[in-house]
Amino acid sequence: MKKTLTTLLLVFMTFLNAQIATMDAYVINEGKDSDYRQIEEFVAPLKAMAIKEGNLVQWVVMKRKSGGNLTSLDESKQVADYIVFNIYKNKAQKESDNWNNYKKYADKFYKNKISKTSITKMFEKAEGNKVKKSWRQYEIEGLYQTPTYRAQVGDIINLAPMEALNEDYEKFELEYFLPMWQKLINSGGLRMWGLAKVVSSNANAFKNLTHFVFQNRTGVELVFEEETFLDSKLLQLGLDSRKMYDAAELEIIHIEN
Repeated sequence: MKKTLTTLLLVFMTFLNAQIATMDAYVINEGKDSDYRQIEEFVAPLKAMAIKEGNLVQWVVMKRKSGGNLTSLDESKQVADYIVFNIYKNKAQKESDNWNNYKKYADKFYKNKISKTSITKMFEKAEGNKVKKSWRQYEIEGLYQTPTYRAQVGDIINLAPMEALNEDYEKFELEYFLPMWQKLINSGGLRMWGLAKVVSSNANAFKNLTHFVFQNRTGVELVFEEETFLDSKLLQLGLDSRKMYDAAELEIIHIEN
């Protein structure tokens, strides 16, 4: 079994290592949730055009349902209301996805549908702080994601922020914890497990976060195998290699791909 899992990692890691994404965490001003949703509805067809032109692979919008409270790290930073992912096949594609392109897309897509004044107002709303109170961005690199998983609207994603405490953290996730999660996927308890590392972040981001772990559970009870003495020791070493913060439960509300 272990040999099979190692083979799977070798097959899929090359592709997944090349994938990068921006993960934007937005805090929305009180009473402005519907305005924010209008912004994303306006932007959605423009993201589809960027994908068609080869400047983007996928765009995913998630709404927080619970958790994700990191105020213990910084009380001045509020819990994010929405998490938005722009996913790219590589760095070059990310650099081609320029925000100014979207104004050109809007002029083309919304021609004869809404006025230029309305288009301008929507971009002002998207770029200003009347709707979005604050913004944290992380550029992340995918280290692994269950290759059979295909995200769908309505899926619930558990997003766990991690802080690596030593250089062994990624090895523990991929060589020790991943086979455990794979068994749960095989038994129907999980649809997806993924790991990404933080490459860079903006000034407002939590700077101690180094990785994010993603899960999509099925609702079936997670049953783990009985631990041996060796397993218990490895488990403790794995847990000691990182610090996990309050995980967020997110619902996918929009996808373009």
